[in-house]
Order: sequence, then structure tokens, then C-alpha cells
Amino acid sequence: MNTKQVWEQFAKEMKEAVLGSPEQRHAVANKIVKYVSDSVEQRDLAALMLPKESIPVGTSAEFAVPGKLKAFWHEPGSYAPRTQMIQKVFTVPTWMISAHPEYEISQLEAGRYGTAQDQIKAARDAILAAINTRVFNTISGSVVSTDSNYFTAASGLTKTTLDQAINWVEDQVGGAVAIIGRRNLLYSILDFNTDTTAGDLGIFSDSIKDQIIKTGKIQLYRGIPLVGLQQYRDGFGHVTVPQDTILVVGKDIGKYVVSQELRSKDDIDVDTLMWHVHIYMKMGVAVFFPERMAKIVIT
Repeated sequence: MNTKQVWEQFAKEMKEAVLGSPEQRHAVANKIVKYVSDSVEQRDLAALMLPKESIPVGTSAEFAVPGKLKAFWHEPGSYAPRTQMIQKVFTVPTWMISAHPEYEISQLEAGRYGTAQDQIKAARDAILAAINTRVFNTISGSVVSTDSNYFTAASGLTKTTLDQAINWVEDQVGGAVAIIGRRNLLYSILDFNTDTTAGDLGIFSDSIKDQIIKTGKIQLYRGIPLVGLQQYRDGFGHVTVPQDTILVVGKDIGKYVVSQELRSKDDIDVDTLMWHVHIYMKMGVAVFFPERMAKIVIT
């Protein structure tokens, strides 16, 4: 079957499952989770911000970091000082993230909730947005205004400020691995290459300029990937990813962990005749080395 036929068949199964057996509904719910899980995995920007690691269900997300090994100068044959390799153990807190849609049976049978693809996309977008927001805000919150790696730029992002932030991270262990922010803010990097008086400043290579001309976007700056986040409003209408913050993230500054992949439970409420599917997973995020990153705030 082609893609259209697959989705049409799935939509038919959804309608039949509503009045079918619990096994039929569970099978459809499991398919929903599979589609959502695959879609989330393909579009997971959080894994570009921090290293992602899956841990067994029921285990604590603990990571040990060895102490710094010291080297000493000493006379041949003399005592060589020892370094006690004390490990720091970090525990990553985990939370449950859920999407819990419900459908009125008669409306579902009539096809008034849109297509099956619409329902999958809605669950995917809600879960992805919540995860990306949690990871971004955790990283951002690890650097405060009194820190040396906190930078400000007045009235907009400037090349000078971004280069200062990158230089800070490049001087740390592992260097910079990503520049993260709202897409519309990152796109202002396009303006770095031109000047109203001097014209083309030659900052971008011909291949980068060709990419910009073809797509209107830029994917790298100084060889560092740009991770653009879309505006996300939660269920209460609040914007959760700020549009005035850019993060330059260094290597292995923390962890993004998944302790339970997407799962589901479903049931029909006999009082309201609603079929509801609870899609959920457990994830966590923590920053261990905030000094390996930089934060820019537009004032």
C-alpha cells in the first residue's frame, strides 16, 4: 500500500476500534504511539542540544565524572605525588510528560476530528515542544547574570557579542557544539555578512552564501550547527521559549535522558462515552558543567 492507503486504513481501524473490543482499541492505541514515537525521534531537537541517553526503566539516572588527574615535576627516583581520583556523581531528575487526548465516540465515527494524521501530528507537536522547552530552559537557567559566561547585546544580536560567547566556549573542554535559540533570532546572523556602506564583508564562504540564496536559511556559523526552535505556546497560551536568549552550548555539558520510551493506556469512559488515549514517557535533563557554555540575552 502507498502512504495514502496506509493512513486511510488506519483511519478506518480507529473508527472500528471505538465500538470494537478492548483488544482492537489497544492495538490502535499502540499504533498511535508507534507513529508518534517515530515522528518524535525524527524531529527531536533536544538531542542536538545535549547528549541523549536511554536508561532502563526503574533505574536512577546517575552519571559519574572522574576527578582531574594532576601531573607533577619531580627529581628522578623521588616520590611521585599521587592524585586521588575522586568521582563526582550527578543524578538527573526525571519527569513524566503526557499527551492525553479524548474523543467523543459519535464525533470520531463521523470523522469530525480530522484525519488520523492530524491526531498523530497534534500529539507529536505537543510532546516535542514540551521536551524542547524543558531542555532549553534547563540549559539557560544554569547561567545567571553574575556569571562570566553571561553576555548581553543591546537592541539585537551582534556579531561581536556572538563571537565573544563562542570564543568563551571554544576555550573550554571540547569546544562549542551548537548555537541554540528561536529561529527568528538566529536568522539575524544573516545580516552579519553585509554592511550598508561596505556591502559584502566576506564573512561567509561562497558555499554558505549559495545555501542562503537557495533556502533563505543558514545552518552553520563558524562551523557550529544552528538549532532553531519555533515559538511554542503551552495549553494556557504562554510562550515558553524566550525570544531574547541564545545559548552557545559546549560538549558534554550535561545529559538528556529517557528513562521510559513512549507508551500508552486507553479506555472508554462509560459515563461520557469518551475514548481517551494516555500517551506518556519519562525523561530528564541536567547540566553538570555550566562553565562550558555561554548565554546571550538581548536587552
